[in-house]
Amino acid sequence: MRFASIWAQDHRGVIGSGTAMLWRVPADSRFFRQMTIGSPVIMGRASWEVLGEPLPQRVNIIVTSQPDYRAEGGVVVHSLDEAFERGRAEAARLGSDVVWVAGGARIYRETMDRVDELVVSQLDLTVPGELADLAHVPPVDERTWQVDPTRSDPDWREQSGDARWKVITYVRRPSEPND
Repeated sequence: MRFASIWAQDHRGVIGSGTAMLWRVPADSRFFRQMTIGSPVIMGRASWEVLGEPLPQRVNIIVTSQPDYRAEGGVVVHSLDEAFERGRAEAARLGSDVVWVAGGARIYRETMDRVDELVVSQLDLTVPGELADLAHVPPVDERTWQVDPTRSDPDWREQSGDARWKVITYVRRPSEPND
């Protein structure tokens, strides 16, 4: 069983506005669907609300601090521990070997030390605006993560909608043995 984060970002790590998608890249949307279908997907309440409906053929696990929050078609949890526990149980029930973390920015930041891999769709574009006003992920720390060349694109894929794109898959670097 592995836990993996998946997102699309511009050159600065922007993943959205916090309330909307800022680009249209249909081929990447198909890639996201192909990767996550048949698996549990963990997301924050704001990301759930931006979607407007459950991701089909996936167990949608929504993390919120709101005690009475309801999400039709989703499973509501109130902590990341609960989300990971529920994700593990749902993956076993579905016969999936992965639980996906699918945003937003806060959930990505708070789970970075808990996931085993990062599947990043790098878009060949830069969203205008101040970074502080946009939802973004922290830079991938190369001391912790390394590119898996067998699951990453060496070159850009053909333009789809607003941008060319490529997939970069990061896996945790092996731990250094203590001296």
